[in-house]
Amino acid sequence: MALGDNAFTQVFTTTLQKYEKQLVDNVLLEHPVLEIFKSAAKSYTGRGLVIPVRAAQLSATVYDNSGSGTHSTSVSSDILGSAVYEWSNTIITPFRLKHNEIIQNSGPEQIVNLVEEYVKAASADHADFLVAELHKNTSAYTTGSLVPLDMVFGNASSDSYFDGANVDWTPVGGINPNDAGKSYWQSTRIESYTNGVSEEDIVTAFRRVVNDIYRNSRKKPDIVIAGFDIYEELEAYLVEKGQYQLLNGGSAQLRFQSIKFGNLEVRLDPDLADNRAWFLNKDSLRFGYCAGEFMKAYPAQPLEGTLDTVSPIASRLVFGTSERRANGLLIRETV
Repeated sequence: MALGDNAFTQVFTTTLQKYEKQLVDNVLLEHPVLEIFKSAAKSYTGRGLVIPVRAAQLSATVYDNSGSGTHSTSVSSDILGSAVYEWSNTIITPFRLKHNEIIQNSGPEQIVNLVEEYVKAASADHADFLVAELHKNTSAYTTGSLVPLDMVFGNASSDSYFDGANVDWTPVGGINPNDAGKSYWQSTRIESYTNGVSEEDIVTAFRRVVNDIYRNSRKKPDIVIAGFDIYEELEAYLVEKGQYQLLNGGSAQLRFQSIKFGNLEVRLDPDLADNRAWFLNKDSLRFGYCAGEFMKAYPAQPLEGTLDTVSPIASRLVFGTSERRANGLLIRETV
């Protein structure tokens, strides 16, 4: 029998045959980047998420060369700013439960709990959508969407979603860092080339990103989320140099394929562009959901004129950072 045979398109028809009792899952997937955010997600209320930021140095420290103990009494510079992140529109995944399927797949002949499997399938679809939104380029952002990593960690001095001026509290595209073009708010974004004039190996490229982040923020990333090309290039390099080391004492992780770059965990993300790698400082990330609404299943809604019901799964989310410069992006180009 071919997969998708008309005689087997409805799961309850297998009650007529001998079948395995365990449902095989070829659909539900795990997402490395979403797992990071889920582990740190918090419920918020209000119109959005406002993060106070120390925006400048006082620049008031000097030597008392005169020995008189006198010092400047001028007004201190304004050091506080804010980053404002707005809620996304509500993200909804509905699924319709057919009355006939439910009653035919019930009682002692039931193969699986169809309601449970529909919820799992809808949750997987919901997660796929969130990951796709997080991995979008800034140019693909639309008002009301979940803000992608590329936008959160963009170079504020040149990003199209800022107006280029140091204007406070003028929301543009969902983010409004105060004095957005200032150096304290810049992330590291490095294009690294291979097979060209500016050729460098992948370890040199990784080291350059990590060191640049540390120089600018005095912090180091905790984890790298890498696309296929970058992950496999690093993996091949480590194998060639005899430095290949899997996590967990030499065994592969069950949830995500991971290797190490020094003390930095590098996770393969098949949903990320192949030539990109995000260097993330987890303490600087902010991932919130509005009033508990994160992949929340709502009660089934009867459809008028039928015995069927529709159940929605919904999320209203915000993603941001308290410190752009503690994070970075590597784009690996072949020329």
